[in-house]
Amino acid sequence: MTTSQHLDQATLVTALYCTIDDLYREQFADHKPVRPGRRPELSDSEVLTLMVLAQWRADRSEQAFLAYAATHLRSYFPRLLHQSAFNRRARDLMGVLCAMGPAIRRHAIAFLDLPIPAYEVLDGIPVPLLRRCRGIQHRLFRDEAAIGRGGSDRDWYYGVKLLGAVDAYGFLSGFVVAPANTEERWSAEALFRWRRDPGLPLPNAAQMAPILGPTHRAGGHRQGPTGPIGPRSGVGEPGPAVTIADLNYEGAAWNRHWRHDLGATVFTEAEYRALTEPDRRQAARWWHALRQTVETTFNLLAGSLGLKNPRARTLPGLYTRLGAKVAALNLMLFVNRLTGRLPFSPCSPLA
Repeated sequence: MTTSQHLDQATLVTALYCTIDDLYREQFADHKPVRPGRRPELSDSEVLTLMVLAQWRADRSEQAFLAYAATHLRSYFPRLLHQSAFNRRARDLMGVLCAMGPAIRRHAIAFLDLPIPAYEVLDGIPVPLLRRCRGIQHRLFRDEAAIGRGGSDRDWYYGVKLLGAVDAYGFLSGFVVAPANTEERWSAEALFRWRRDPGLPLPNAAQMAPILGPTHRAGGHRQGPTGPIGPRSGVGEPGPAVTIADLNYEGAAWNRHWRHDLGATVFTEAEYRALTEPDRRQAARWWHALRQTVETTFNLLAGSLGLKNPRARTLPGLYTRLGAKVAALNLMLFVNRLTGRLPFSPCSPLA
């Protein structure tokens, strides 16, 4: 197939549903508790597929998407729900949606017979939730979000920061979300430790003080996470031998702890800064070339899938929408490779 092949809506919707349904039956259906009451009209796989499809809506409105689905997707989903019922079903499947993205990535690599990536890149991307003036009033979020700085322009925003692990193919292998003013190493700590054991508690400064040793902060105390970090089900599985990160993750004590206690070897730019000038320039070019994939992945996530201002009103609703966006991204990359298109070619099943 050529890289310019057009993918029609029927092909995309069918591919997305079949992939989600197969993974749900294989990995998640047996672990989901049975709810009392009559059997629902819309299956879990259909709810998951609709939630993923909704991420391609430019206005990010579930109400508008359900109206669109009633008109254009009725042949695929003959039994649709009202918005309130759909929202309840989607929130009930929050854990599955957050785990679906990493599961799709594992399935795609195995199905396409791709070599296991030798590295993954760890980086954060801002997720604004409200205008700063509204965020300060705490009408929707309290300690779940905060004011921070991020992005290429280092602008201030009110919201959270998504920490994503992106492999060499562009797939998101795992993610966590923390308030915007939480130091990124705490998010990395949560991701690495929950990959090792999902039952471990959220990291905090008091717990980590004996491991990390003294700090240069005033008072000698570290500031831990400023709010909740999650979701646990979105972190994915233990990564490859090497994780590449920027200087936000530098620190001898942190890197020693991640390597010895959690099995995660993290390399930052500090590794090559002690080299002589010619070797340092060559290492810097190699380093930044490896990081190009994560920039492309985050651009797709923010541009095509509306990562910024996801219109969530609660933390579970935010996790649900972000999990659906990660699943949509990995499905897009999988379908592109499956059909012979360029991996990062934009495609929308709602076009």
